[in-house]
Parts: sequence; structure tokens; C-alpha cells
Amino acid sequence: MNCPKADKLSQYVDNLLTEQEHIQIKQHLETCDSCTSIVQLFKVEDQFLKDSLQSPTLSDDFASIVLDQLEPYREKKARRNSQLVKRILILAAGILLALSLTATISPSFAQFIGGLFSTKQVDEGLQMASDEGLEKRLDLEVSDQGLTFKVEDIIIDSSRVALSIQVINENGIAERPNISDNGNIISVTGYNGSYNYSMGYRMDNGLDYNSLQVFINDEPGLEKVTIKFHLVELNGKQGNWELEIPVEVADKEKETRKVLLNNAAQNIDGVEVILKEIQYAPTSNTLLYETAYQTSELVEAEEKLKYLKEEFGYNVSELLNFGTSIKYYIENEEKKVILKFSPFTNKEPNDDKLIISSAKGKGKLGHAAWKESFVPEKVDSKLTFVLEGVYKVVPTDFSVKFNPAKIEDNPVSFEYMGNTVTIKKAKLQNAVSADDSAFFEIEMEVSQESNAAVLGNWVLKGDTERAYRIDNETTEKGNGNFRRTIYFKTNGLAKVSDEMSLHLLTATSFFELEEKWRIPLYE
Repeated sequence: MNCPKADKLSQYVDNLLTEQEHIQIKQHLETCDSCTSIVQLFKVEDQFLKDSLQSPTLSDDFASIVLDQLEPYREKKARRNSQLVKRILILAAGILLALSLTATISPSFAQFIGGLFSTKQVDEGLQMASDEGLEKRLDLEVSDQGLTFKVEDIIIDSSRVALSIQVINENGIAERPNISDNGNIISVTGYNGSYNYSMGYRMDNGLDYNSLQVFINDEPGLEKVTIKFHLVELNGKQGNWELEIPVEVADKEKETRKVLLNNAAQNIDGVEVILKEIQYAPTSNTLLYETAYQTSELVEAEEKLKYLKEEFGYNVSELLNFGTSIKYYIENEEKKVILKFSPFTNKEPNDDKLIISSAKGKGKLGHAAWKESFVPEKVDSKLTFVLEGVYKVVPTDFSVKFNPAKIEDNPVSFEYMGNTVTIKKAKLQNAVSADDSAFFEIEMEVSQESNAAVLGNWVLKGDTERAYRIDNETTEKGNGNFRRTIYFKTNGLAKVSDEMSLHLLTATSFFELEEKWRIPLYE
């Protein structure tokens, strides 16, 4: 059997397992020194609690005595963790004395034994995979300048590769990892049997670990992933830390159940939604689908984009991003919503279940392939996809004129696509320092109806033909989601004319389905 997780070993020590589980772990301990050492640590912890409950006064050499009792166990492991064990025991003693013996020691102790993936510093998918024994101990490390860069554990399935990363100082104490962008290089390469290619990754910062994740479930034919660390700065110190980690992923497909959705399609207000498949992997469930403009909608959008490019000199199609997207939720057999997804609204109630969302262009305007990975159900359940509506980004030709010198005394208001907008300020601001340039700042207050369009990209024009694209936008929220203040800044404008104009290039509308589209995500 695979090595049991820390909670199972703790239950074994406390005699909380079933008779069959107890026998299985007992047999495993006969051949596994590592788990035997962990069990002994739990027994030491239990004895420590019992002794402390009887007598809250601990001798000065308490921690040393306990550590001496651990000497018979694997020398390498004891030496590497001795300082950390000592800190935990001393800290636990202090907590017990101060709080009249609470159980505070247990979570910290379990975290120490279990590593990152047994804690809430990662999503539930990785926690569940760790509980199921999919986590493997690597203990790959490299040291320089008194710091050890360590890749401790790895979890691999067909959806992602996850590494837990530690930084340990010269005293053997784990520090919070700080891997800056200052010269450090982390590269991920995939091999599909024919050639190597670059892949992306995500680094998440934790309290005492970092996690690096490579998402792989949309990489056809992937056989191997190679992760390379070339670090020249670590936790503020200059040095050299290099590690290369090859990861075989070809055999992980067998752990994943795929349900083809047979290109189930729905057309809503010029947007086509095509469901491709859902993948059930140990650490995540992943929904794959596509969105696109319908043919007539695509032709109209391309004509408007051509006009805007001629008028303002910008390739507005770049501003559309993917142009089409959807709002949906996924529910289980009990009709409980386990995931709500929307790319354009604020945080949804079930966003904590979403692991990652990504999209790739498919070559045509508005055509994108989407992927959402979310935390699996702890108990197998038949899931259902429920489409609430679609988002469509469209080119617009709306504009508004104003006089910057008079705007503060006479604000300019307008209504457009469910938005009521007031331009309250428009002023050329001087450069703050010699390294900066002057910029033109516009302050607008926006009130929205519940399903109003999201106003997108703007350009500014004065008394010349040149249009100034507004790239620097900051938003301050006001009362609720539908009232806010927007500050636009644009560089390069040296002179303010008496009459200026703002031109809206894009807007995003939401089209809600009166009758929700429901598709089973099971066979």
C-alpha cells in the first residue's frame, strides 16, 4: 500500500480506525521506516500532552530529552528536522502553559508532518489528492549563501503538476519563500513525443511554502514536463540555486474519466456556445467548451472594426479580447450549486471552487476555446451544466463632446446601454518628476442598471485628427456594484483644446436566457 497520510497515522496511534484499517497500517509499518518514525512522533506528542496535563511545569531540558528519544530513527531525517521539531515542541509547551492545555499543537504538528498539500494553503483538489496518497516526497534541494531551496513534494495527474517549495535557512528553519523577478528564471517545457515547447505555470505564495502549478489537461499527446529553476536571488540574497525536475505525465490519462458532450450547441443573440467535454481528474474537474460569433454577427463586427481603424488609427479587434463568453453554474444531483462562473462580474459565491480559467483564440474574431478547472466533489455525483446567458463584446461608435475648462462647473452627463455617466473633471496634469510626462486625467461617475453593458475602451480627441488611446484606467467603487468612479489617464497630449471628445470603441452586453440551458455532464 502507499504510505498513509498523517491523519490516518494519527488515528492509528489513537486507536480510531476500523479493525481492517488498523491491521493494514500495522502491516505497512513493519516495512516502512519513514511511517514508523512518524507514528513514534505522534506517540511522543500524545505522551507530551498527558504529562503536561498532569503537571504543567516542564523542565528546561524537556525538548532535548524528547529529541534524544528520537535518536534511533533515520539519521538523515532527524538531522534535517531537528531544529524544527525543537521549535514545535517548545512552542507547544508555551501554548499549553498559557492556554491551560488546548489542542493547539495538533494542527501545527500535522502540517509539519504532512507538508503543504495537507494544509489549506492549497485548493481542496490538491488536499483531496494528498489524502488519497497521490502526493510523493521529492526532497530535491540546492544550497547557497546559507539558504536551501527545496522542492519537497509533488502531485501529478492528467490536469496539472503541483510542486511544494520551501526555503530553509542555515539554522534549519523554514522561511517564507520570496522568489522575485529580479533575474530569476523559471521555465517549463513540454515534450509530446516529437518536439519540446514552452508551457506556462502559476506560482502561488503561501505562509511557509510556495506552490508551483503547471496545468496540462489541454496539451494533446504530452508525455513529459520539465521544470527548471535558475535562481540568482532568493529571499533577498544573491546566489545561485539551480534545480531541474523531469516529470512523466504520459501514464496519468488512465486516472482521468472523460465525458464527451458531443458538441452540444446553443445560439443566443448572435453568440454560439459549443460544449466539448468534461474531464474528471483526481485534483480537478475541467470543463472544455467554445464560444463564437454567429456568421451574421461576425460579418457586422468586422465591418465596424474596419471603420474604427480608419477613423482612429487603432486595430480595435485587439481590444475585443476573445469577444464572446458565457455565464453559467454547475450543480450536483441534489441541485446544490458547486460552481458559479462569470468572467465579467465581481466575485461569485462559489468562486473559491474555481482553480483556473483560461481561453485561447481559435483564429477567427470572437472564436475562443475555454477551459475552467474546479474543485472535485468529495463524493462522486452526477453534475449538470446550466447556462444562464452569454456575453458579447461589440464595436461601438458612441461619442460625447465636452469643454475641459468648464466641466467642473458644468458636468456633462449622458446615457448609453443602461449606463448613466457624468464627466466631472478633465484636466491636464503636470509631470510629477523629470522621469514622468504630463498626462490628461478624466474623472467619470458611472451608475448602472442591473444588466447594463460594460463600457470598454475609449479614445480621446482634441482639435487635431490624432486620437489618444486611454490605456491607464483605474476604478474606485462607490455604493454597491453599480455605482463607481473611473479615472482615465492618457499620456502624450501636450495641449488642451476648448472642445474635446471621448469615443467609446467597445462595450460588453449580457444576454440572459429566460429558460436556462441544461446539459448533463455524465454518461
